[in-house]
Amino acid sequence: MQSDFNDIEKVMHIDTSCKLYEKKNTGIAYRITKSNIHKGIVLSKKLKKELERDLNVQEDYARMYAIAIYFLIKEDLDQFSVLVICGDENFNYTKRYLDLLFENNSEYSKKKIYSIYELRKITGKDKLKSFADNISRSYRKRALKTLRKRQEGKNLNIVKISYKDINNKWKEIEEKINVSGE
Repeated sequence: MQSDFNDIEKVMHIDTSCKLYEKKNTGIAYRITKSNIHKGIVLSKKLKKELERDLNVQEDYARMYAIAIYFLIKEDLDQFSVLVICGDENFNYTKRYLDLLFENNSEYSKKKIYSIYELRKITGKDKLKSFADNISRSYRKRALKTLRKRQEGKNLNIVKISYKDINNKWKEIEEKINVSGE
């Protein structure tokens, strides 16, 4: 497993700033190690409230996390070989939902996916933090601001995500789960 991390430029970390259940904006971002490549999404308080009301999200935050990750990485599958996901939500469910969303995607199926906890065990570094920790905070704090107010600090690569996008993917996962009988 240690060999997965020898190609260190191809490791993508995903992290959140503010948990999905908190009544604040939530930033979800990735950063590829040893590079300045990053991208992020912000789920506003209002959007999260609507999703909780209509989709009963509070019973399955891992699904919402997986959907956000899907929209973050779907265009950038060629940018990494190892994906490290922070344990902000249940990793096993998050990975399962990602696998359903990327079903029949040969590029995704080549990726190795670990939780940050597994990475800590593999590397032997108990206090290892996600490389995307600070960048997710930047997205949470600045991405919803107007362009003029957002210009200080790192340039942000914002992925726009709407209620409709999340709703469609939520239902797609639901259908795949029902078909497979899980």
